[in-house]
Amino acid sequence: MKSPDAVDAVLMASGFSKRFGNADKLLIPFQGRPLARHTLELACGLSCFHRIFFIAATDAVSALARDMPVRILKNERPERGQRESIRLGALASSADYYLFFPCDQPGLDRDTVLRLLEARKPGCIVQPAFQGVPGSPALFSNAFRDELLSLAPGEHGRDIKRRHPKSLITVELKRRGPLLDIDNPDMLENLLTGAL
Repeated sequence: MKSPDAVDAVLMASGFSKRFGNADKLLIPFQGRPLARHTLELACGLSCFHRIFFIAATDAVSALARDMPVRILKNERPERGQRESIRLGALASSADYYLFFPCDQPGLDRDTVLRLLEARKPGCIVQPAFQGVPGSPALFSNAFRDELLSLAPGEHGRDIKRRHPKSLITVELKRRGPLLDIDNPDMLENLLTGAL
């Protein structure tokens, strides 16, 4: 049963990883586990979510979540980009809020997620930032459900943020680490060696 003020987690794991060549970066080992598994374990380790959705485009990535308490959603149209994962998550959810996680931020931690959840208010969008530069994950009130379901080609959640600046709440972090995403092999190597 859904409680008032409920939050669903939407884990977006269906990108093309073009800067990794033929490899799917979400399957690449990072500190002994596939990259996307870090986000799965973080979300599933928190008791604050009503439901957790894991949106994947391939069977190999879907398999990362088969032993987890999540609902796996198949993204049949990954070529539409992030907007399709956002749409699928918002469509499946009946919660009051949606927290959209990328699955390429292995430094994301429990404290950051809890701070985002604590900042939520009806009709708001909550984002983390480091030194004024915003990052992910982003939390949206279901007041934005229609916009999340109807993003135009090339649009992302940040376009909704731009349209509603008065609804935006920014949680400033003291460290950059939780917001670092792995976009290419060099970033992966730098994170593994502690260069970032």
